[in-house]
Amino acid sequence: MMIRRQAKMQAKAAPATLRMPTLTNLMFLLSEPRQVTRFFLRLAICFALGLAATLPVRGFAADDLDQLEQQAISAAVKAAEKSVVQIRTIGGVDQIDGKTLAQGPTTGVIISDDGLIVSSAFNFAQQPTSILVRLPSGEQKAARIIGRDENRMLVLLRVATDEPLTAAEPALLGEVRPGDSAIALGRPFNPEDVSVSVGVVSALNRMFGRAIQTDANVSAANYGGPLIDLEGRVLGILAPMAPPSPGASEADVTAGAEFYDSGIGFAVPLVDVLAIVDRWIEEKDLHRGLLGIGLKAGNPHSTAPIVTNVWPRSPTAIAGWKADDRIVSVDGVKVDTQTALRFQTMPRYAGDTLAVTLRRGSGDKAKEIETKVRLAAKLPPYAHPFLGVLPERSTATGDDEAKAEEEADEKKPADAKPKKEDAAGFVIRNVWPDSPADDSGLRAGDRIVKVGEKKVASAAEARAELNAKSLGDAVELLAKRGDEELEFEVELGELPTGVLEASDLRATGAASEESSSLGDPKLQTLKLPEMSQTARYFQPPSGGATPGLLIWLGDGKRETAEAMAADWQRTCVRDRLTLLMPEPADAGGWTNDDLEYLARLLQTAGSRWRIDPSRVVIAGEGKGGQLAYALGLRGRKMIRGVAVVDSPLPRTLEVPENNPNERLAILSVETQNTPLSLLIRQDLKKLEDVGYPVTQLVRRGEESRSTTLDAATRAKIGRWIDGLDRL
Repeated sequence: MMIRRQAKMQAKAAPATLRMPTLTNLMFLLSEPRQVTRFFLRLAICFALGLAATLPVRGFAADDLDQLEQQAISAAVKAAEKSVVQIRTIGGVDQIDGKTLAQGPTTGVIISDDGLIVSSAFNFAQQPTSILVRLPSGEQKAARIIGRDENRMLVLLRVATDEPLTAAEPALLGEVRPGDSAIALGRPFNPEDVSVSVGVVSALNRMFGRAIQTDANVSAANYGGPLIDLEGRVLGILAPMAPPSPGASEADVTAGAEFYDSGIGFAVPLVDVLAIVDRWIEEKDLHRGLLGIGLKAGNPHSTAPIVTNVWPRSPTAIAGWKADDRIVSVDGVKVDTQTALRFQTMPRYAGDTLAVTLRRGSGDKAKEIETKVRLAAKLPPYAHPFLGVLPERSTATGDDEAKAEEEADEKKPADAKPKKEDAAGFVIRNVWPDSPADDSGLRAGDRIVKVGEKKVASAAEARAELNAKSLGDAVELLAKRGDEELEFEVELGELPTGVLEASDLRATGAASEESSSLGDPKLQTLKLPEMSQTARYFQPPSGGATPGLLIWLGDGKRETAEAMAADWQRTCVRDRLTLLMPEPADAGGWTNDDLEYLARLLQTAGSRWRIDPSRVVIAGEGKGGQLAYALGLRGRKMIRGVAVVDSPLPRTLEVPENNPNERLAILSVETQNTPLSLLIRQDLKKLEDVGYPVTQLVRRGEESRSTTLDAATRAKIGRWIDGLDRL
């Protein structure tokens, strides 16, 4: 037996949680064979502690305590090791998403005498073709996977054997406290011995109630093995775990493996596993249950669980939930924060039904509503519905101009001041040709003031109302045309994938496209503290609508940036765009190491400049395009478009599901006859399948990593960006 110690004091402190057996239960303890070891273990430790306390002068030797500690650990391991098996997998892949999977033997725990074994899903991520289990007797048997638990990252196996197996005995969670001794076991090396790592229980109810945390070293060597207490009872099954990635479409079985031997390890309580094993056998695969809602932005530990949107055709939509509903309780448990809500929902599985109390309305009109929600394994792919209008954009007036306008309004007669109702809603800048809005008779210049039953004060509010709708839904609109109020009923359609023609768009810049007096573009630089890279940028002249932001991932060289600014100047002025051109840290080009820099650069630009949040685009060619994909799909709260040239998706990137509150559009420019064509189109189909609007352009010519694009392609990209604020 190999023991890896964390710290001696951890094991020394642990016996304080043990209780000395009394004479009244002595006969019972000794009448049970499995209790004999526990009795003498407790007796020895309690005797040692008592002796150490009563004989301080005699100097009870530390070596004696170490010996007793070793004996206690050995006794606990001996009591548990008969339920620990070695598992060998054959076939499959070696890596997933750049992470190396477990190689060689792994570990499992017997949970029934007829051959059920639980292990970590990490050990089977490579989808092995064969599984062999070495039983404690030394006999090797073939095993098959019964099912996977994608919520707790476990796998259930079965081996056919004639010999009765020794099932692990679970520890009662009610008796476990932080600071209790914990021992992590594995059988990955010599099948005759178990590996041992000693620590304590660091915390309970981690991972939103799904795991125990320990500081015992936990790694691929003992994933799937047991975490036991000093009596040999199994606290939980060791597994790598991490909080789920926002928007991730599938569970990541490798998440948490980066905590390898860090003193942060997790174990799924065995009592929880045994509670669902019958259902596991019946259903085969268990999935985390999903509600299908968005929550109000804020610190989840202090922000109330207020619904901002309901995913169409989701469990909550079926139950009748609405935006602005406040979740009061789940199955009778009061929830005051978003974190409290997650503790009640994340441990639950698809198919579970929750009784949820909602509060709808405010003040005297507030009422509580009782609902039943049956959790789903997967939400239907979401595609944003399309009304077919482009809103007028706000102007970027300076502080002095804004103050002057306010003072001028104050001096106007009361009847000449703008009325609040006249300022409500938003004005239509353009109507998209052949769109639902076009078919219903809406026109440029109309002011939409109401969407459904909701009065809207801006295009952003109207967009939020539409986000809760689905394709094909009929929406009633109230619009003002001059002094006339008009009602429209519009059936929402699909977001278009084409690019508007120049004639369909009204210029928003200070100069027209035909202007020839722009002069040379003036580049400025932007550097971040503690970052070595330099970013260069060109801004359109002040005045006019708030500019959008185009971040182009080129080679970052000054001469390249100057050439790009000269080429893009007319588009930037006409379509009101700031062109930002950062440089990679490595002279060889963009890598994943640049993601942090780009994320900070985006935040800095957003806080330093006034930017139209509905037209923030990251773009690039080749590897720069792949990094644009990675940043765009991860940063959907700020980024509204990804434009790539001859770039497939990064091979290790998991495409997250489209989200109602996070609109992201994709533009792919493909050079005719590029050898990457098949791969690029397969990736675009993958994006389309989860609901992202994808626009494809094909340009003529040979594939080239040139620093500039042809004028026609630049103009189309500019018009595509110009249409990103569509509703």
